[in-house]
Amino acid sequence: MKVSLLLILGLLCPTVLFAQWDTASHNSRRLFPKHEPLLGAMGFSAAALVSMRPELHSYEEDLYDNFNMRATHKLHIDDYMQFLPSATPFVLNLCGVRGEHSIAQLSLLTACSYLIGLAAIETGKLLYKTERPDGSANTSFPSGHTFSAFTGAEIMRREYGKRYPWMTYASYGVAMLVGFMRMYNNRHWPSDVLGGAGLGVLSVSAAYLLFNQ
Repeated sequence: MKVSLLLILGLLCPTVLFAQWDTASHNSRRLFPKHEPLLGAMGFSAAALVSMRPELHSYEEDLYDNFNMRATHKLHIDDYMQFLPSATPFVLNLCGVRGEHSIAQLSLLTACSYLIGLAAIETGKLLYKTERPDGSANTSFPSGHTFSAFTGAEIMRREYGKRYPWMTYASYGVAMLVGFMRMYNNRHWPSDVLGGAGLGVLSVSAAYLLFNQ
């Protein structure tokens, strides 16, 4: 299981590092259209390639088998934790801690992000038909739970990252933990988690670009 944790951290840490760099940048709004969608697209594309190519996906299967990365006692907290990052901006707004947008604008941006991403998630599950590690279904790629968590984390970064950088780290930490638990619970492969994370960043990028023209 330590190998699983190191693997997911290796896959997702570039996203967190970029969030840290971009938060500190004085030109983050200008740089966003150029960098963030590229980061999400690279993550999703790499994950899709692994899922699509049997010779690459076999490495994931061997990894799970060789290191016995199977949960004996599943944790269901990830079913609820996936929504924590996306719910936090609304709670903060209601408590008087205003983000970059009003609560009405935030609602529209969040809804648009989820609609874009969920459409891509369902399309990916239909196209790739990747079997889950536990063999329960052929809807493994990409991970919807991870997408949801990273969508919320990226919204948190955009709304509060400039004034409260620690919120960026906390929200992305929760998102990474959700991705790890999806693997621990034997529900997703590492490529599924990386694909969901990439789609989360992409969907938020698309929504903010659409409404911030």
